[in-house]
Amino acid sequence: MSEKLIVLSMDAMVSEDIAYLKTKPNFSRLFRNCAQVEKMCTVYPSITYPAHVSMMTGCRPGKHGIFNNHHFKSELPYPDWYLYNSDIHVENVFAAAKRAGKTTAAVYWPVTGNDPNIDYLINEYFFYAGEDVEEMFAKFGANEDTLNVIRENAHRLPTNRKKEERMYLRNGFDDFIMGCMCSLIRNHQPDLLMVHNCWMDSTRHRYGVFNEYTREGLDLTDMWLGQVIKALEDAGIYDETNFVLVSDHGQRDFARRMKPNVLLRRGGFFDVTEDGKVGDWRAYAQSNGMSFSVFLKDKNDEVTKKQVYEYLQQLQAEGVWGVGKIRTEEEARAEYGLYGDFSFIIETDGYTTYSDAWQEPVISGIDFSDYRLGNATHGYEPETGAQPVFVARGPAFKAGFFRERGRVIDEAPTYAYILGDSLPEAEGSVMMDVLAEGR
Repeated sequence: MSEKLIVLSMDAMVSEDIAYLKTKPNFSRLFRNCAQVEKMCTVYPSITYPAHVSMMTGCRPGKHGIFNNHHFKSELPYPDWYLYNSDIHVENVFAAAKRAGKTTAAVYWPVTGNDPNIDYLINEYFFYAGEDVEEMFAKFGANEDTLNVIRENAHRLPTNRKKEERMYLRNGFDDFIMGCMCSLIRNHQPDLLMVHNCWMDSTRHRYGVFNEYTREGLDLTDMWLGQVIKALEDAGIYDETNFVLVSDHGQRDFARRMKPNVLLRRGGFFDVTEDGKVGDWRAYAQSNGMSFSVFLKDKNDEVTKKQVYEYLQQLQAEGVWGVGKIRTEEEARAEYGLYGDFSFIIETDGYTTYSDAWQEPVISGIDFSDYRLGNATHGYEPETGAQPVFVARGPAFKAGFFRERGRVIDEAPTYAYILGDSLPEAEGSVMMDVLAEGR
């Protein structure tokens, strides 16, 4: 029987979490004699969708084209999430797997909608009131076999979507995600399975980076790993499965929430209509969490670009508006491989996060419905704060290997190599040192 590869991304898990997980029964069993890279440098801005696309393509956001979770819009409805694989400018590891003759599956891995190279596809999507669950999954690429997996786990779907102070298993999608993962293992044994679980990210946004609730989230993680172990054993593929636990970014606690569009409005870069909508605009901001991007209506308008840059420098000099380092798109490209339709990206001052809103006052309150406005968030420079993880076990990996630092853009080339192919467009490279001798 050929080797399998399973990649489980626990969103916002950080290297500090691994010491606790090693005390838990299922993690310690699954990752006994593992290969570990302690801290993986993510991409800029450190956001879920750009990072996960980098983790499956080996490219940075400028090259793969996804540099926020949402398409930029200066008007409602907003946000407009990146959902479809066609939004990505390069090929991903699923394409490499299909070239190698492998079967493929994905559960809630971001930006995979209607990917033709995924045989069993459950695209990441969080439903709105009145939508039919099966109909929406089918719209994003779930075939009949995959819909049967969804039906098998429908009892795990959230029964209470209200954004309450306390998080419960039944008001999130993560138990459903893990149930579908286990059903795919039992029923179909795909050669490549990539899964995205959001629980730790949601917990940290809501309660902060390190606290009793994050410890509870790690307990749930170990419970889910136990379910995965059971599924692998039931399918008879435990020993030949290469299992990788990764994450996309860390988080940082912050002290206040600013609205850069209020500042741009005050600066005269857009106006508001009588019915309370954004009218004519020359510059508008999009939040990345602990950074924000500024778009010009006409990116070639050098006069406006100069005015915006000088205004941002003025705000930075005043020292009270949360404006940290100001980078032009050209500077972001040179430093982080980040480029796109924006003209500037502004980094946090270290304790400020940002909202998209443009209505006064300039300070936002806590809002658990927006991942950027809870008690902790991400979207900052990738070398800052707690770092993502890479822990792997199985016949492809070198037992007992440890390295302190790595890069998330090296993950996909490594997966493609294990599967017997490559990613020629990748900016990252194969992590040969984590692989077993003779691979």
